[in-house]
Amino acid sequence: MNKKLAIVLMGAAFLAGFMPFVAVKTKWFQPAAAQANADILVNLDQRDLKRLDELVGRFNRAQGDNLMVISPTIDSGPWIHDVYTDGTVIVWTVDNARDAYSSPKQKQTYTCASVEKIETSERYVLQLSKCGGGQNDKLPILDIEKNRER
Repeated sequence: MNKKLAIVLMGAAFLAGFMPFVAVKTKWFQPAAAQANADILVNLDQRDLKRLDELVGRFNRAQGDNLMVISPTIDSGPWIHDVYTDGTVIVWTVDNARDAYSSPKQKQTYTCASVEKIETSERYVLQLSKCGGGQNDKLPILDIEKNRER
């Protein structure tokens, strides 16, 4: 009887230790975690694309919004995009200081009167326009390859 009890207790202990690992790996807690970090985009996946669509939509409805995009690079540090809009202008700051191969390393801020998401066969591009001087300027600010979609 003691041997059976020991086996049952060992099985219960194993399951108790294993279940948190399974929960994390299968993302059982993903919706709450995703909601908590909805304003910080790092994966550039479908959820992040929906959040970027929300940013563009809110801007077009003259509503404010704020988010951060941490754009990975292939061989060095990330580019950090800090985005703020009050619904009338969009302020987009790009910081490439953590990218070892960027030159010059700096923060560049763009204040623009228009933003749109353009879809091509290969990618999505967020484009700013009406930035300062020329009314017809177009600035592709964020490029997401479609094959990155998850």
